[in-house]
Amino acid sequence: MGILSASDLPLRRNQMASRLSITYYTSHELLGIASDEEYRRFKEQLLQAFEEEWPEAVININDDEEPYFDIEGVSGQAELDVRTRAEDIIDEIIDTGLWRDEEDDFYNEDEELEDEDDDEDLR
Repeated sequence: MGILSASDLPLRRNQMASRLSITYYTSHELLGIASDEEYRRFKEQLLQAFEEEWPEAVININDDEEPYFDIEGVSGQAELDVRTRAEDIIDEIIDTGLWRDEEDDFYNEDEELEDEDDDEDLR
C-alpha cells in the first residue's frame, strides 16, 4: 500500500464515486396523504437531488413497504456520511412540498367580505 500524493486524490475520489451505489426504498405512506401523482413527483425530485449530490454514483429509487437505504461502494464513516446527507435531502424535499398538487383556495374573497360585514354588525 503506497502513499497517495495530493495529485492522486481527485483520481481516488472519482474511483470511489464511480463505485458508489445508492438505492433508496421509499413508501407512499412517508408522505402522509398524497396522490399517486404527488408520490411520483416526490420520487422524481428525490432522484434528481441525489444525482446532483452524487453525480458519479448509480442512484435508484424503488418502492417498498418501509423506507430504507441500500448503499454500496463505501463503508464506515463514508457510508454514514452518505446516509446522513441522503436523509437530509429527503427531509428537505418533503418539507418544501414542491411535489404536492396545488390546493384550491376554498376560502374566497366573498366569504372574507361576509365575515367582515358580520363583525361590523356585531358592534
